Order: sequence, then structure tokens, then C-alpha cells
Amino acid sequence: MSRERKKRTRLFVDPRVQGALVVRVLTYWALCLITLTLMLLGWSIVRTPRMFYTHLDDMWFHYGPALIASLVLLPMVVVDIIRLSNRFAGPLVRLRRGMRALARGERVEPIDFRDSDFWQDFADEFNAIAARLGQEAAEGDPSRDTVPWDQVGRPSSESASVDG
Repeated sequence: MSRERKKRTRLFVDPRVQGALVVRVLTYWALCLITLTLMLLGWSIVRTPRMFYTHLDDMWFHYGPALIASLVLLPMVVVDIIRLSNRFAGPLVRLRRGMRALARGERVEPIDFRDSDFWQDFADEFNAIAARLGQEAAEGDPSRDTVPWDQVGRPSSESASVDG
């Protein structure tokens, strides 16, 4: 069954995760350039001993175009990393939003990820949990207390007074 899907309008959906990936790519690129430069400079000095600055001129002449090419390709690599990371960061943002709504006791529509997104199974599992909670709420299950999502995991005032 083919589903019509709306294209993404935002690529940068989780700045903390996606920003860390971009910084990592840029760091690897810079470290690669520094390593290659030092390796080529060392090889040039060992191969033909002469004044240090002449090696730098020769390196710029021979390897400058490769540096410029890598600078041209770098933005494409960064955009590709952001697009790829959107395929796992976007679903996690949607799951987080749905879990917060469930924790507040709200009804949540089923989550359906795009076909190209990672972690399709999480959407199915989340939908099963949401359906069960919705069914329990419809049946009026008295054992189900609603707790604000920021209070989940904290002891309630009632249990603290019973223990004390």
C-alpha cells in the first residue's frame, strides 16, 4: 500500500543531536586536513631537504586545488548528514511529543512515520501502547491515575504521608 507523504519542510528538527553530528563532521574534516598536511610536509622535508618555507609553497601549488575542492564539497556533506539525521531525529521528536501527550492523559492519534524514516517498529509499538491506554480510559479503569508528565517517577504526596 503506497501512502502519499508530505515532504519534510524542516531539516533541522533536533538541534542538540543534529548539531552534534555537524560539529563531528567538521571536526573530522579539519583533523583530516591537518593530518594530511603534516604527513605531506614531513615527506617533502625528508625527500628534498631545503628551507622550510619553500616546502609550504610547493605544497600549496600541488595540493591547494584539493583543499579548495574539499571546501566546495564540505557543505554538501554537512547537508547530507543533516538530511540523514532527520530520518532518525524526526521520528524521535514525534515520539517524544506523543509520549508527553499520553503522560498528560490526552488522546493521541496514531503515529505513522515516512517510509524512509528509521525505526518504523517504534511507531507500531507506540501506537499499541496509545491504543491500550485509550481503551483503558474509555472503560473508566479506576486503577489508572493521570499524573502530569513532569511528575512521572516522583513520589506522590499521598504515599509520602502514608509512609511517614
